[in-house]
Amino acid sequence: MSNIKANKYITSSPAQPQPPADLVKPKFKIDLSLNESPFAPSEKAIKAYNEAGKVLNRYPDYTSAGLRGVLAEKYNLDDKRIMCTAGSEQMLAFLARAYISEGDEVIYPKYGFMVYRFNIMMAGATPVAVDHDDFKINVDYILDAVTDKTRLVFLDNPGNPTGTYVPYDEIKRLRASLPGHILLVLDAAYAEFAVEGNYDSGLKLVDEYDNVVVTRTLSKLYGLSGLRVGWTYGPDEIINTLLHLKGGFNVSIAAQAAGAAAVLDDKYAVMVRDHSRKWIDWLTSELRALGIKVTPSVCNFILIHFTDGREKMKACYTYLQENDINVGQVGMYKLDASLRITVGTEEENKALVATMKDFFGK
Repeated sequence: MSNIKANKYITSSPAQPQPPADLVKPKFKIDLSLNESPFAPSEKAIKAYNEAGKVLNRYPDYTSAGLRGVLAEKYNLDDKRIMCTAGSEQMLAFLARAYISEGDEVIYPKYGFMVYRFNIMMAGATPVAVDHDDFKINVDYILDAVTDKTRLVFLDNPGNPTGTYVPYDEIKRLRASLPGHILLVLDAAYAEFAVEGNYDSGLKLVDEYDNVVVTRTLSKLYGLSGLRVGWTYGPDEIINTLLHLKGGFNVSIAAQAAGAAAVLDDKYAVMVRDHSRKWIDWLTSELRALGIKVTPSVCNFILIHFTDGREKMKACYTYLQENDINVGQVGMYKLDASLRITVGTEEENKALVATMKDFFGK
């Protein structure tokens, strides 16, 4: 008998596996753990999605031409320098595969998106995490970490899980001060939420330099997390290189159609952004009144810290789950006494605060 064993999920039994009864049934009544939108996508996006269902027997456009055209017009960009992916996370993986290898060093924020470290390690490179100032990225710390082995800088702006941002003048200073051979990747997944006058996602820098890439997503503000639609703006040479990694038809017909319709629905976008900002302020005020430290956020989530330590955080987290409310743990960032909470609907936000008041006995 062969020593080679088949995957345990492959069986010669005639019994056929059955699909789950409900593929989208939530585990918790209120789930505020993954920075998802509390709202369904815009009606225009849903209509486009439903129309796409009529042609699912056909492959999607290989280059997402229609979606790229909509994005180019909205942001006044060159559509040939836009690449669409299955979420911006796919592009982050492509960038790591294309531009870093064993022996290289890659700088990223200590409290930056966890996927950076995973991709750096998978490429065989050395991750170099730089610290923050009270959860805010300090550009000088990045510059101080540069060595002759540095090949790339990942920078989420605004940041996840911090919710903070780096002013555009500092981003420009960072690019101007970095050596020319270092690729700067600006991950702007939450850009649409940041309405501060000194914030910018960095798209203009792509036109000024040949070593800046900006990644974006339609998962957050536009509520398309379930479709996985990301896009990237970069220099011609970099985009052409990344297209070789794309493989087949990576963005579905439904995702392209819904994505294009969503981007054009400005009324919906403003509604979601205004809702997020209103309830960020409310949640911050209410939770601070309970003695919880809250990091100021420009995103659709907040990062909170328990001054009494990890055990208090764990007890609160468990109490919330017992009351059918789920929030995000951030222990993977070594933030053992902190939680990340997504803005929900008005009812969800009020239920969260009421439950936390019960926990604190207030």
